[in-house]
Amino acid sequence: MSPAAFSNIRRSLRRRGAKRQRRISAILRGYTHRDPTGPTLGELSQAFDTRAYGAFFILLGGLNLIPLPPGASLLFGIPLMLFALQLAIGRHRLWLPDRVHRIRLSADTLGMGMRKIGPTLRWIERLARHRYWPEPEWVLLVAVGWFCFLMAALVTLPFPLTNMAPGVAVALAGVAITARDGLWLIASIVLGLASGLVLAGVYGAAALAVMQIF
Repeated sequence: MSPAAFSNIRRSLRRRGAKRQRRISAILRGYTHRDPTGPTLGELSQAFDTRAYGAFFILLGGLNLIPLPPGASLLFGIPLMLFALQLAIGRHRLWLPDRVHRIRLSADTLGMGMRKIGPTLRWIERLARHRYWPEPEWVLLVAVGWFCFLMAALVTLPFPLTNMAPGVAVALAGVAITARDGLWLIASIVLGLASGLVLAGVYGAAALAVMQIF
């Protein structure tokens, strides 16, 4: 089923008064109390179902708001790159390799993340709705996939604090494609471009300083 067809089904069900899907924040909050060992990415993918791309962008992008030691952002950046690349090449359903499928998020990390991003995520989810979503949708989703891939690549850079803004940009893109909300997508792109320019300036200045030393 194409993303556009799925979007039409969602709108049709909503008009008929069908039961709304649980919010991503509610699913994640449930896992913080369900299992003290924490869920695997495979378990989360099954719970997110057709919203897996957006939900993982929200989760793994938002977790970058937690202060991490240098290099730890690889734990979130590499899976994000894998997921974003699949969206970029037009896969309609998220595929997880066995090794990624078995990666477990500790309950402490998930709980800390939800305390950090949970209130803001719930506020954003209340505001997000289907609006200003360009067509054809598959072209837009491919473009969003490449954008999130570039942001995820910035997340993996092993320098302190440089992962936060690109991670939030990916999380906002996740909200946008989950709700089909063009306004949140614009916010994601603006933040992503701004963070990319700032990081380019920082790394450029650092490179020039090193060149002058040697």
